[in-house]
Amino acid sequence: KVFANGLGNDIFDARGISRDGAVVVVRPDQYVAAVMPLEATDEFAAFFDGVFTLQG
Repeated sequence: KVFANGLGNDIFDARGISRDGAVVVVRPDQYVAAVMPLEATDEFAAFFDGVFTLQG
C-alpha cells in the first residue's frame, strides 16, 4: 500500500516521522510492527534478532 501526504493532513507531523525518511516494518497481516528513523540500524537489527539468525 502507498500513503501520501496531502489535503491539509500532515502525516509526518501526525505520526512524528522524520521527513528524511523512515523504516516501516509491516507484518503480513498489515499490522505496523515498528517505525524507525533511517539511522536506527542497531535498533532495526535488534528488532529482528529474535526472528532471524546468522548462518555459518
